[in-house]
Amino acid sequence: MSKVLRYGKGRGTIEIDGDLKDTILGTIRAADPAIVKVLEATTEKLAKKSEDGWLVRQKKYGKSQDSKGQHKTGIRILPPYTIEAFVENRAPYAWAIKVGPTSNTNIRQGRRLADAVLWSPARRGAQKVVEEIAKETIKKVKKV
Repeated sequence: MSKVLRYGKGRGTIEIDGDLKDTILGTIRAADPAIVKVLEATTEKLAKKSEDGWLVRQKKYGKSQDSKGQHKTGIRILPPYTIEAFVENRAPYAWAIKVGPTSNTNIRQGRRLADAVLWSPARRGAQKVVEEIAKETIKKVKKV
């Protein structure tokens, strides 16, 4: 998994890399390190669990295209002052993978894999992230 830094959303998104990426991420971390730490830890954990649960095509059905190894985490900056953390599978067909009848998993047959192991856990975990950020913010306010 690799960390990505993006600016914008949708078709107008640019991916930032190199020294500029390091500078921007350093600035974001310096502004509020506790919140960035919570976001990064949560996305890394979610990506790891998703990658562990990601199914690989069985050899009898053809060669695997390695969508399991294409998970990425990152931070997206949205104008004017919004920062989002994200997890994604960069395989262009990842959203279309369905659980087959002979798959060795407890996920229901016919269900989309990305929804089962990535998006549903992300939705369920969103409240935990909000609570962690609230705790960090309260700690910061009490120090002042």
